[in-house]
Amino acid sequence: MIITTRRSLFGLALDTTFTALGWLAFFYLLGRGVLAIVNSQYANPGSAIGDPVSPAISTLISYMLVAALNALVLVLWARFRKTFFRKLVRRRNPISINEETVASHFSLSPVQLHEIQDSRVTVIHHSPDGGIDHLKADSLYIEPGSRTEIFETARAA
Repeated sequence: MIITTRRSLFGLALDTTFTALGWLAFFYLLGRGVLAIVNSQYANPGSAIGDPVSPAISTLISYMLVAALNALVLVLWARFRKTFFRKLVRRRNPISINEETVASHFSLSPVQLHEIQDSRVTVIHHSPDGGIDHLKADSLYIEPGSRTEIFETARAA
């Protein structure tokens, strides 16, 4: 299932900025390592192969240190949550809801709900008030602005 939700402009800008900074840092470190290897080869043409590899090893070590720091923060956060929020009950039995309730919540008939559940692909467009504006399924099409009219294309035959 693919769910796409419109994001705020701030969230999109923040994600784009962090992604771009991450790629810039990656290319900077990669370029720095390649330049160090190339410069050491030109400075000492007869040098051993161990010298140009040391910048790459130091870069890998810095990557491992960052990964270890991230793992440490994650473990500390998990232990903090486990210690201080032990009394909270997060796992509850799901409330059973019948199909008529689900269908009426989305302003659909039970037949329409079954059509949506049985279709392989369903595209749902929501209205600003949260209801279903229109949807397209394998054999069901509800026109925009009309929540009750159904045009059965595949099942009418």
